[in-house]
Amino acid sequence: MTILKPISKPILFLFLGLSMLVINPRINGWNEASRMALTQSLVEQHRFSIDESVFVSTGDKVFIGNHFYSDKPPLPSLLAALVYYPLYHAGFDLDFGWNLAYFLIILLTVKMFWLLSVLAFSRSLEYTPASIQHRHWFVLLFAFTSLSFTWSATFNNHSMAGSSLMIAFLFYIKGISRKEKYSLLWSGVFFGLAGAMDIPTSIFFIGFAVLIFLNQRNGHNSRLFLLGGLIPIGIHLGINYSIGGTLLPLQIIPEFFNYEGSTWIGSDTLSGVESNSLYFTLKYACLSLLGPRGFLWYNPILLLLIPLAIRAIRRRGFLRAEAVIILSCSIILLTYYFVFSSNFGGWSYSIRWFIPILPLLYIFIYDIEYMLHVKHGKQLLYILIGTATLIAIVGQINPWSSPEYNSVPFLANLQQLVGLFL
Repeated sequence: MTILKPISKPILFLFLGLSMLVINPRINGWNEASRMALTQSLVEQHRFSIDESVFVSTGDKVFIGNHFYSDKPPLPSLLAALVYYPLYHAGFDLDFGWNLAYFLIILLTVKMFWLLSVLAFSRSLEYTPASIQHRHWFVLLFAFTSLSFTWSATFNNHSMAGSSLMIAFLFYIKGISRKEKYSLLWSGVFFGLAGAMDIPTSIFFIGFAVLIFLNQRNGHNSRLFLLGGLIPIGIHLGINYSIGGTLLPLQIIPEFFNYEGSTWIGSDTLSGVESNSLYFTLKYACLSLLGPRGFLWYNPILLLLIPLAIRAIRRRGFLRAEAVIILSCSIILLTYYFVFSSNFGGWSYSIRWFIPILPLLYIFIYDIEYMLHVKHGKQLLYILIGTATLIAIVGQINPWSSPEYNSVPFLANLQQLVGLFL
């Protein structure tokens, strides 16, 4: 292949090492404040209620039994609490604005998951026909050419869920290729962890469970996959039920947002509560993908990855079934948000809800040589890679892009950057 020249392992590790420090350690928005409110309350007050947290002013909260709680899935905040516990006792407190404790929490949770997903992707390539001399380039493309990189700079569940899916896929492909006894157990754990951290992402756990159970060669190991997935999901459901007395996500129950001062009373922007009309769904879907915050515009590398995944299906060979599952689950996840949401994910750089579908699609990049046979394929590839990398880097300025600067997140981030120097 002549598209990319080989890159050395030290250069690869240098890029990855430096990128671990690219973090936006400010707690300003409701989403981050809600998650850190739970983290702070767990460590400082040893409780799930966030009444005494400095972040209790967040609008992303529910009111149950005369107490306020974060409306977010609890597992990401639980992981953050493991990091914050020693920091708090060492005198580093969480607070609004630029914060060292928050920097270290992101570094040791979101960024660590991101790095592990990059390493998992690298290992997964060993099970594909990917050229050995170009695997390091593929790893760099995985790491830096999508919004997965952008959202690794701040604390959010979407990035961790996407990273977990990639780690889960590595254990999956090891399990079906080498028949290692506990690989599918660990695959289930990480697929389940993704679903517990970002509820709609659980569709991937279901999809791969079906795929594994249909493959009779795995025998009892398929039950290990299911057991592994139920562990994190069970923890999530247990905490959810102890707080709200329901297995349903707290954020889709309107009654829990009915408290004095709530901005959600009478609002039609609560996601997951009511379904949209067919007309609105179609219009909203088009805007979500191709509008000012359109996911395709902000991840142009998808114009390469999706055709390669479809090509894997048409070739009826390597990873065909996996391509079917990955594309089907991605479409289901997108459709869920098209039908049950209306606010494009609030303040964010493109649509943050869709981030988890990105990592798994990269596995089909092993077939990138196909671009050589497309007219102007080499030039198109360079354009896609360059544009995608630039967009992802600009997103690092502020993953929670403020529409107060501009309704187009890319321009909003650039304007915010310029404002820092004026």
